[in-house]
Amino acid sequence: MQQGEARDFDDRPFCRFRPAELNDLGQIPEFDEFAGDRQREIELGHCYVAHIDAEVIGYASVEPRGLLGQAFLTYLCVPKKHRGKGVATGLIRVVQGRAVGRKLLSSTEQWCVQMQHIFGKLGWTRVGEIRGVNRDGSTEWFYAYDIPVRDSNPGA
Repeated sequence: MQQGEARDFDDRPFCRFRPAELNDLGQIPEFDEFAGDRQREIELGHCYVAHIDAEVIGYASVEPRGLLGQAFLTYLCVPKKHRGKGVATGLIRVVQGRAVGRKLLSSTEQWCVQMQHIFGKLGWTRVGEIRGVNRDGSTEWFYAYDIPVRDSNPGA
């Protein structure tokens, strides 16, 4: 599978991934479940979308130096009707492929089994927790992904 697409069961591209554009702001609020400033993230180049043709079906936002100087995957949102199809996994792979530094960090609630599964599948390690921090009193689990060292001079 190429980094820029998710495939369906017939191995056909289901969706594609790209950096978010300001015109995506017309669709993202229709399914966005999180706080934050998508416009700012897009203007800074810190937001990526999954799309089928012109329809945006998910996004991921990253702060390049978000926690202790390491990249932090801040938000990941896919509408319910598109979950379970590899969209979130593809968006995380895009962020992993573009992150710089030693680690890419993120977090999820203790009850969000789907995200925990995706993190495990993609090689993330659970590195800590903050108990009772969420509005519902749940624990936030923190994860880390070791960013591979990239050849700074490919093809030389």
